[in-house]
Amino acid sequence: MNKYILLFCAFNIITGQTNQINKILISTKKNGISINISSDVPLNKSQVTGWYNESNSWYYMTIHNTKGDALELEKTKIYYPISSIEAVNTGESLQIGFKMDRPVEDFEFYFGEASNALLVALRFPLENVLATMEMESSIQPNNEINDHIKSRSWVKRFYIAGSSMIGIGTLNSNNQKGWEIPVGFSLIIIAYCYEKFIIHNSK
Repeated sequence: MNKYILLFCAFNIITGQTNQINKILISTKKNGISINISSDVPLNKSQVTGWYNESNSWYYMTIHNTKGDALELEKTKIYYPISSIEAVNTGESLQIGFKMDRPVEDFEFYFGEASNALLVALRFPLENVLATMEMESSIQPNNEINDHIKSRSWVKRFYIAGSSMIGIGTLNSNNQKGWEIPVGFSLIIIAYCYEKFIIHNSK
C-alpha cells in the first residue's frame, strides 16, 4: 500500500512541475522583431497566449505553468522599437510585457521540436515597413555625397601641399638641391591620379 502511495506522489510531483524560463534574446528586422525564449523543458501551444494592447502600446504574453527570475529577465538587452521589458510571476504563470515604440500588427509563435526554445515573431504594419525602407534609401545618397566631399577635400589638400613644396624649393638657392620640389610634384601627381582615375570612375 505504501508503495502505491509513493508512486502516486512522485507522479504528481513530475506532472505538476513548473517550467522555468532561463533567457530571452531579441533581434530586430525591417518587418518586425524576433523574440527567442529559452525554457528548461519544451513548451507547447496550449501554454502560451499573447496580445497587443493598442491603448498603451504594450505587447503581452503569458506562459502558463511557468516561472522565471523576473529581475534577470528584465535585464534582457533590448533593441528599438522595444523600449522596456516587464516580467511578472502570477500564480503558476509568467507574464512578459514588451513596451513597443512601433505598433504590432500581427504575431506568431514557433515551437522548436529539437530544442526548448519558443520563437515569437512580432510583425509591423506594412506601411511602417515601407516608410522605414524609404527613409533608409534617402539616407544612402546623402552618405555617398558626404564621402565624395571628403574625397575632394583630401585631393585639394594634396594639391595645395604639393604646390607649397614646389614654391619652397624654388625659393631655395639654385645650387642647393632640396627635396621639396620632387616631393611637391609627387603629391600633385598622386592627387591628379586619384581624382582622374578613382573618383571619376566611381561616379
